Amino acid sequence: MIKDESFGIIPLQKIGGVWQVLLIKQRYGRHWSFPKGHPEGNETPEESALREFFEETGLTVTRYLSDSPLSESYEFRSRGSKISKTVQYFVAEVEGKISLDPKEIVACKWVPLTEACDHVTFPQAKELCDQAILLLEGQDS
Repeated sequence: MIKDESFGIIPLQKIGGVWQVLLIKQRYGRHWSFPKGHPEGNETPEESALREFFEETGLTVTRYLSDSPLSESYEFRSRGSKISKTVQYFVAEVEGKISLDPKEIVACKWVPLTEACDHVTFPQAKELCDQAILLLEGQDS
């Protein structure tokens, strides 16, 4: 089994007092998820997440909303090999003008975080949505 690791951002903006999350639709796989990608060179997880996020969306992080990332793990098959993948996501408030990378992303949409579970494709992403909601609720109290 091949081990694979990626890093990403769960991008949030507070609009009208409601946390909105940006979801992207991957060109390959055609699923709705969060921006993520593989590290390059000696990048730290945070550097990888920031670079991939900017490359895929054109947006930047203004502040992190948690000291530690949220994580998902899953297995899949690719070209006859079994892959065990772990992705660490940094929950962050973001800003800027969206500029999608057409080689990787075919669409994006802002949705209320509390409704994101209805939009993301995979169960692990649904769990991440729930974890992000709990994280933000803990900050509001």
